[in-house]
Amino acid sequence: MTERDRYFRSSPIQLIIAALLIMAVFPAAVVSAAEAAPAVTWNVTFSPEENSKFDAVANTADGGYIAVGSALANMFGGRGDLLLVKTDDRGGEVWTVRLPDMEAASVAGTADGGCIVGGYNISAVASEDDPGYRGSSFLIRFGAGGEEIWRQVLPGEKVSVVRPTADGGYAVIGWIWNPPESTDDTTAVITKTDASGVPVWNRTFPAAAANAGVVTADGGYVIGGTKSPFSYDIGDAFLIRLDADGNMLWNRNYEVPVIFDVEETADGGFAYSGNFWYGLVDAKGDEVWLRNMEGFAGYTVLLRPDGGCMIAGKDIRSGAGFALGTDADGAIQWRMTFPDTAIYAAAGAPGGYTLAGIRFLSPLSSAAWLANLEESATPTPAAPGFGAASAGAALLLLFAGRERRR
Repeated sequence: MTERDRYFRSSPIQLIIAALLIMAVFPAAVVSAAEAAPAVTWNVTFSPEENSKFDAVANTADGGYIAVGSALANMFGGRGDLLLVKTDDRGGEVWTVRLPDMEAASVAGTADGGCIVGGYNISAVASEDDPGYRGSSFLIRFGAGGEEIWRQVLPGEKVSVVRPTADGGYAVIGWIWNPPESTDDTTAVITKTDASGVPVWNRTFPAAAANAGVVTADGGYVIGGTKSPFSYDIGDAFLIRLDADGNMLWNRNYEVPVIFDVEETADGGFAYSGNFWYGLVDAKGDEVWLRNMEGFAGYTVLLRPDGGCMIAGKDIRSGAGFALGTDADGAIQWRMTFPDTAIYAAAGAPGGYTLAGIRFLSPLSSAAWLANLEESATPTPAAPGFGAASAGAALLLLFAGRERRR
């Protein structure tokens, strides 16, 4: 019998302590449920001499970003320009284009390094008893150097989202302004175009307005929004799934007021964000989970590598921008606040996200704003708790026993 065998055989209490030690040490190594918030690696502003903001941002083929928004000469009125800015991977300005008298809605990068932009204009119209709106949308193709290649007009539409399709064309998602005295204010619409922006087909959905949409992995589409675009009533949010030819596969309503953004998950489901709520549905549109974020408007959602979501937007109560990360079940793992900002869009970035929105410089001035977040690759370890303390005590007892027996 070795000295070690004899020691444990003659000291049964030490066996108990050793067992407690093993049980205590292993749980102490598990990472905490709450993760460290991402680090802000850079943030930049554009057109600070005017009142400007970004409404959308997308990745470009060279690893940089393209952001679209607006610039106003006067915060309380005056002529507004569509503001289009190309940056490098650190937010450094490469080129800027301005288009007069146009509002910005959406932007997406194209394979040749250029981009496709969705913009619109609106004017008020009124009948004797019923005010209304009318306008047109613009689909504009830019080259890698910011040169305009072509422009198409979509009369009567208000574009929300533009997405490239696998055949080189585009999906334009938004709504149609219905004439005054119509039963419904708006009609949701998706228009499929060819590579030159010429409409191929469109599908309409009465009594709805589409704010969000994606081209799905199988070449189909999902559009989302609300049936009450001017009041955001509970239960009016919807998602509609279409095949590649625009045929409806399903149409679902959810017990939330509005959907502002949607992303397809790896298993064919869809994560969405909106006013006060964010959720996940499966490939058939059935709800998987729904989470509340009272007081927060989630204008953008992206997928995290671990299966969770990154949601960003604005705290409606304080006006500050926010971003939060969830796990795959929707539980919040981290949250960040960005004072004097509002976040309207986000794009994926290596190891994190690039946020786009507005930075308020003073009560009377603002600037278009980009900021990059980088998530830590290493989870934050749990702080030593009862398990670690028990392990430490067991070690002390064990070593003390060894010393006494020598």
